[in-house]
Amino acid sequence: MAKRTLRTTTRTTGKSATGPARPRSGRTAPKSAGAAPESAAPRPTRPDRPVVSTADLARHLDLSEWTVSRAINGHPEVKAATRKRVLEAMQELGFQPNPHARGLNGKATGLVGICFGDPRNSLVIDKIATLEEFLRRHQLRGILAITPHDLESELRIISDFKHMRVDGMVLIQSYLSGAVLDKALRGCKGVLVDPAEPAAGFPYIHLNRIRAMRFLVDHLYSLGHREFGTVGFSDNNRWRWDGILAALMCNSLDPGAPRVLRSYELPAVGAEAYAEGVELAQLVLADPKPPSALIVVNDRVAAGLMQGLRDAGKHVPHDFSVTGFDNLPVGRTLRPTLTTIDQQPTIAMERAGEMLLQQLGLSTDPHPHDNLLLDPVFHMRESTGYSPRRRADMASHA
Repeated sequence: MAKRTLRTTTRTTGKSATGPARPRSGRTAPKSAGAAPESAAPRPTRPDRPVVSTADLARHLDLSEWTVSRAINGHPEVKAATRKRVLEAMQELGFQPNPHARGLNGKATGLVGICFGDPRNSLVIDKIATLEEFLRRHQLRGILAITPHDLESELRIISDFKHMRVDGMVLIQSYLSGAVLDKALRGCKGVLVDPAEPAAGFPYIHLNRIRAMRFLVDHLYSLGHREFGTVGFSDNNRWRWDGILAALMCNSLDPGAPRVLRSYELPAVGAEAYAEGVELAQLVLADPKPPSALIVVNDRVAAGLMQGLRDAGKHVPHDFSVTGFDNLPVGRTLRPTLTTIDQQPTIAMERAGEMLLQQLGLSTDPHPHDNLLLDPVFHMRESTGYSPRRRADMASHA
């Protein structure tokens, strides 16, 4: 039988039976045995082409696009070192993801729509500033939209936010009914702050205005006041009016009895500011027998009211006791200083931010945040005093 001869061929080892290996085509042989292999060469600090997408950034950092996307959006499961590396590379390369393009691709945009009312109200500004700072800390950005408390305008803003593909919304003092909100926000994520009515499945934060009005009425009642006037609002503001009615009845006063409760408003609602307070003082003084206790819609109107009363020769609190609402810094500098209610806006908006993160799946807090009824804080100052009748009784027994 003939013998078969086996021949061995070496294909890619670079060696042969007769001598040293020759370098492969396109490669340069190492200059010395101690030289580092090419794979260990340092990565270039800048990419060969511009970074215009998260895919480019991921390729540059040798990370998955999924990891880079979650790092940009502040996902809690991304390691801090990885997130820092991604954010530093973005800053170095001048890269910012296009939120609209990300939204069209079904990805998180990092945008939050914020709808609110009168921006001339300093309390509203405080709320927006607190929320914006919270969003920045969590790599989110707010888109602001102002509504004049017109229902159609608010619905258009919600629709615009949806077309922008924002990740979530924060609606501050929405005047829409719960049923309308439920329909408009279907499929959306976000938080309601002081809504006229809650919407199903949408978390909300409410200031306990019933308790706030109880604080004010109880305080004034304890000073001997039995006749009350609301200044700048009436039964069209159910949040406060119902609280006043309940507080009067709790103090055995009939709100429907003559002279127990009156309201003073201007024909046209304005900015609820100082100038309106001066005008409202004229309405109060035009009343032949005005009430001795005046509960004012906010601190700015209260400051104007006190000025108008003073200009007419009246004294606060000798002739009228005046309360505000909001605890603005101006109330502590007035003479007399203003008795008022603190809404705790910082706490409210921080909690709104935490609720939003929970809705977006970005919260690291293991305890879910439920709807919040926020307690007001009562500040008793110099603008409230004994009623004229109580002072007269005290003087007669002196």
